[in-house]
Amino acid sequence: MNDERFISCGMYTLSRELKNAWQVLFDRLVAQIDRAAGLSRELVFDASESMLRDRRLFIGHTCGYPLMTRLQDALEPICVPIFDVPGTSGKLYCSQIVVPADSVIDSLDECRGKIVAVNNADSNSGMNLLRHALAELGAEAPFFSEVLVTGGHAQSLESVAANRAQLAAIDCVSYQLIADRDPALIGAVRVIGHSAHTCGLPFVVPRDRYSTQQRDDLVAALNHALADTPIDVTQKLHLARFEPVTFDDYRAIVELERFAIDAGYPLLK
Repeated sequence: MNDERFISCGMYTLSRELKNAWQVLFDRLVAQIDRAAGLSRELVFDASESMLRDRRLFIGHTCGYPLMTRLQDALEPICVPIFDVPGTSGKLYCSQIVVPADSVIDSLDECRGKIVAVNNADSNSGMNLLRHALAELGAEAPFFSEVLVTGGHAQSLESVAANRAQLAAIDCVSYQLIADRDPALIGAVRVIGHSAHTCGLPFVVPRDRYSTQQRDDLVAALNHALADTPIDVTQKLHLARFEPVTFDDYRAIVELERFAIDAGYPLLK
């Protein structure tokens, strides 16, 4: 078995071009770290739970919702990438709520009885934030006629553009990255609102493996690597910097979930 430690970067890797951009950035990080640490230079583009729980993980990237609901025993957040895109505010991001471009729908309330596209069931941006928005409406479940699980934000946008679904909540960073490469797809949908804001998708490390100083040093190394990355690469990622985070930054995610559950909306349906 290969005992090399690895970096898992499975979020915001929607195209080969974006994967290459992340690889360029992390090449700079690995170059700072002693090769005796046994760290692979090849990124693993996988954010699955099994990959994030692998004992060889050096650093990974995940959604805040699974981190807070089932991965706290194994992982801890160390930093959040700060993106310069509409819908972000420092550490915070939101979801863009979209409908087909030619739809007459202008509000979430008008989507009652429609089909909703969801990237996956444990997504903060695609599911949890939308569930919270429905709970704020006082919507009684079931609200939708069908929940179409698509497997990704791009697929959700495609479903809405083709009117196979009439609504989706799309992570604002993913929305911009998709707009960069496929403006026609973005032109086929229309934004009618946005969700509440929560802390962005964290980079994580195995829990209790590193001291506070080591975690701080790793965040500093990431920012140093970013500063050393060609500007055309950072512009492709819309990446400005990395900021330290702790579990406290992600408490709002479970608070929004609790709000929805208390409002009688435990599941998106």
